[in-house]
Order: sequence, then structure tokens, then C-alpha cells
Amino acid sequence: MPRPQKYAIGQTEPFQISRAKLDNFIKCPRCFVLDRRHRIAPPSGPMFTLNSAVDGLLKKEFDVCRENQTVHPDLAQLGAAFVPLKDDRIEDWQNTRKGVIYHDVESNLILTGAIDDMWITPGSPEVHIIDYKTTSKAEPVTELGTEEYHDAYRRQLDIYNFLLGKNGLEMSTTGYWFYATAMKNFDNFEMKLNFVPSLIAYECQPDWIPEALLRVKAALENPVLVGPSPACGTCNFVSSRIELRAL
Repeated sequence: MPRPQKYAIGQTEPFQISRAKLDNFIKCPRCFVLDRRHRIAPPSGPMFTLNSAVDGLLKKEFDVCRENQTVHPDLAQLGAAFVPLKDDRIEDWQNTRKGVIYHDVESNLILTGAIDDMWITPGSPEVHIIDYKTTSKAEPVTELGTEEYHDAYRRQLDIYNFLLGKNGLEMSTTGYWFYATAMKNFDNFEMKLNFVPSLIAYECQPDWIPEALLRVKAALENPVLVGPSPACGTCNFVSSRIELRAL
């Protein structure tokens, strides 16, 4: 399918948005439309290269478990008996340039997302969506809080659960974050980080996604740009600059 880089009002060809772009819309529709229709993207933050390195190494370890259909030692330590799902599509679905793809006919949007992993309990047909998270704290992360970025983590699992279900998998409503916490309370560094694993369950709630895709489509089609979002840091910064310019 064609993958236009810039949305044109009235276009009939499907328009692709990523999981991250859908989350951007939830945070600020104005910034999303400026980005997707006018190619004015908000400033991006730094690349989390250390987190990416941990993700890549975890994928290699879990791929060995996938091939052998064994439980990862860290999961066994946590008392979990999941094994990675074997599926011919996993390599594409983990690839950020491909990902899991679903064409929502009603909105005519193509939603994509690159997953970290999928686990199953041997003997059960249900698939659990898994997302790796890396952080550094004095204590291991064992639960998520009310911070906005934690809400973004929840939406992330919702979207992955939705996409995989649309691609024919029997998805469990329970997904998991596999957290690797680099501990800060060691006396010596010795050129290595000491990680403690934890597994945090989440009940996925993907029902909001079809309606959100319709709102995305309506915003892209609306010639009138919606006003700034009160909680958007980019919009607040721009508004402040405009106010200062008027002094």
C-alpha cells in the first residue's frame, strides 16, 4: 500500500501512522496535525541508546528461548513459566521499519507498531503482549504510577494488543512489562551495571482505539487547526514566546 509522508485533505489513499504518532495525537492533536499534515514536527528528545542496547540484548536472549521453547532464567527466578511465542512474522513485527500493520477501513488509516515480544503459557492458546523497559533506580520497579509517561506505557500495550488481535492472534487481556532496573546502590561501578528484573502485569484496554482513529481522521481532514493543548509543553512554549514578543 502507498505510504504518503504528508496528509492531504480529501485524499482517498490510506494514510499510515505509527503507534507513537497515535500517542502523540492523544497528547496534543494540534502538534499531531502540524506534524502529519504540514510536516512541522515538534522538537525531539535525545536517543536513549543505553535502553536500546538493553532491548537488543534481551531480544537475543529471548530468541534463544523461543527457538528452544524454554523459560528465560530471569522469568524462572520471578516464578513465571512463560515461553516466547514462535511465529514466522516475529522478525518483521519487531522491526521498527515494518512492525505489525493493520488497515482500519472505517478511518482509512494504517496503524503500525513494532513490538518487543509475545509470550505464551505452554498449552494455552492465548498470547501475552510484552514490552521491555529499562531504568535506573535505588529499588527495582514493581508497579507503575500515575505519571503521564506511565499512561503512555499503558496506551502502548493497548495498541500492541489491538494490532496483534487484528492480525489473527488470540490475545490475552493481560500484558506485561518486563523491567530491567539498573541498581544505583552499589559501591563500585567496575564498568558494569547490575540489573534486577521485575514483571508487571497490565489489563489491556484497547477498546478506545477505533474511536481514536476516527478522531485522528477528522482532525487531519479539518481545515481549521485545533487550539493548543493545555498540557502540551511545546504548545505552552510557543504561546509563551508569542506573549513575550508582544511586550
